Amino acid sequence: MNSEQNFVKIKTQTFKFTPSKPVRHQDVLNLPGGIKQGEYSLISNKDPKSTIIIDKFGSIIVHNISRQAVAKLVTQKFLLSIGMSDEGLKSETGEILGEFSLGKAVLLELANERFNDIILDERISAIRIDAKRHECRIILFNNGKGIVLGQKSKRVIDMAISYWKNLLEEEGTLA
Repeated sequence: MNSEQNFVKIKTQTFKFTPSKPVRHQDVLNLPGGIKQGEYSLISNKDPKSTIIIDKFGSIIVHNISRQAVAKLVTQKFLLSIGMSDEGLKSETGEILGEFSLGKAVLLELANERFNDIILDERISAIRIDAKRHECRIILFNNGKGIVLGQKSKRVIDMAISYWKNLLEEEGTLA
């Protein structure tokens, strides 16, 4: 993949942390800005900008962070602020929202005609690619810029973009 034309920037990824003892929703409500919505409670951080959600099992979900190490630091800081230890903290990575550019324009209608896995979404003037092989979804605009959803691995996202770029090029749908 040519890095000048095809860049993938991770905009955000979801991370889930499970402490050795579940977080209580009341502890979140005791913090400034802590709110409860149904089975969840949440708090927004300004530095770094992120949102922490406590699920019904007391696990911590961190949104709006693109690196796991930073998400872990946000979680540790949160746990310390409510008087809990980060000892035994387990982590899982969630889905990525990635942004990319092919460096070429896309002929949307032609791409829609040539592929069964592509749907033209006229509401947003883009094509939606069901990239089953790479277990993700790609939304691609006519200017060659797009986003990838539903995948947990940046490497797989890179492969999906490269694969679809080659297919689109072979079919003459890139200008």
